[in-house]
Amino acid sequence: MIKFLGALVVVISGANTVRDCSSGTSVFKFGTASLTPDPVVPGENYTLSLLCTIPDGVNVTGGTAEYQVSFNGIPFTPTTEDLCSQVSCPLTPGLYKNTSISLFPTGISGKIVTAMRWYDEDSTLLYCLETTVKI
Repeated sequence: MIKFLGALVVVISGANTVRDCSSGTSVFKFGTASLTPDPVVPGENYTLSLLCTIPDGVNVTGGTAEYQVSFNGIPFTPTTEDLCSQVSCPLTPGLYKNTSISLFPTGISGKIVTAMRWYDEDSTLLYCLETTVKI
C-alpha cells in the first residue's frame, strides 16, 4: 500500500503531476508513476501506481516512510511510519510495482502537493515520489 527506468521521469497530464523528487539520487531507480483519474474527482476513488527498479545487492528489511503534504502552499507537519507497515518487506532486487486506491476528499479546492520518501534503517533515501493535484 502507498499512502500517496531513467534517472528522472516526469508524468504530466491534465491536472495531476507525478515526479521523482530525489532528482535521480535515490537508491531505487524511478521508472514510472501515475495518479488517475486525471484530474482526480473529489468524493471518488483515485489510484496511485508506481514502478521502480531495486538494484542488485539491495535488500531492505526495515526503515521509515515519510509523508509530507502542503495545501495551497501551506505545509503540514510530516508524518513518519514504519516502512514495512506501508509496503511488504523485504524489498529485494528487481522491478518493484505498487498500486493503491484511496478516496479523494471533498470540499477542498486549490493545489495539493504530497511527497512520499522511503528510507532504509541507515536513513539512506530509497525512493521519493511527489504528486501535485490541482482541483
